[in-house]
Amino acid sequence: MSFEINWEKLSSDSDLTSNIREGLNGYFQELELPSYVRAIELVDFGFGKIAPNITLREISSPLQDFYDAVNEEYEEDNETSSEMHGRDGQNVGESGEEAVVEKKETDTQFLIEFEYKGDMSLTLTAELVLNYPVERFMTLPLKISISNIGLHSLCLVSYLAKQVFISMLCDVSDPVLDDVDCVLDPNGPVLLANKPLERISIIRSMKIETEIGDRFKDDGSTLRSVGQLEEFIVQKLKDFLRKELAWPSWVNLDFND
Repeated sequence: MSFEINWEKLSSDSDLTSNIREGLNGYFQELELPSYVRAIELVDFGFGKIAPNITLREISSPLQDFYDAVNEEYEEDNETSSEMHGRDGQNVGESGEEAVVEKKETDTQFLIEFEYKGDMSLTLTAELVLNYPVERFMTLPLKISISNIGLHSLCLVSYLAKQVFISMLCDVSDPVLDDVDCVLDPNGPVLLANKPLERISIIRSMKIETEIGDRFKDDGSTLRSVGQLEEFIVQKLKDFLRKELAWPSWVNLDFND
C-alpha cells in the first residue's frame, strides 16, 4: 500500500529547517577538519517541491526499545524534579516507583519503504586553505551546492506515548541508484555514492558543485584540494545520517505538551 504525505507543509516548516541547519552546523563544528579546509557551515537548506514515494510494508506493535527509551527519559526527569507525576496522573515521586509507559492498543509501528529522488538542496560555505609554498599561505572562500540527493531505504516509524520514533533499517535495491559505482563523475564535478560495505548508506547519490574564483579554476593543486573537500563533505554527511538515523539510532518527535 502506498500513500502520500503533505510535503508542502513539511517543506514550509521554518522551525524544522532551522533545527536541521543547527544540527548539521553543530556536527561540522565538532569535526576534526583536514589541514586544507576550515569553517564549514550550512547556510541554506530546502526540502524542495518533489515528495518522496512511501510504500507501507507492514503494521505491527512498536519495538520494546522505544518503550525503554521513553521510560529512561522519565527516569532522567524524575531525578531532576522534587515532585514527579506519571503520564496517567500517578504520583511517582511520593510512591518512589519508576514511571512506566504501558502498552496501549493505539501504539502502532509501520515498516515503510522510503524512496526519494527529489530536489532537496543544501548550500554550504567553507574556506579552502592553501599550504604551499608555506603553511596557510592563502585561504579561498568556497560556496558548495548539493542537490540530486537519492535515498531508498526501509524505515521504521513507531507511535507510542504521544511520541514518534523514526529509524532507517537498511538500503533497498534500486535499479537507478545501484548503477552508481564511482565517487567522482569524470564528466564533471558530480560526487556519487560508493557501494558501501555497511548495511545502510542512506544517501545513495548526490550532486555536489563548488564555486571557486576564476583565478584558480585552472590551478591543478587547488582543484585537487577542492575534490578532496567535496569527498570529505559527502562522507561526513553520510556518517552524520547513519549516526542519527540508522538503527539502533533514531529520531524522536515528542508531541506531549
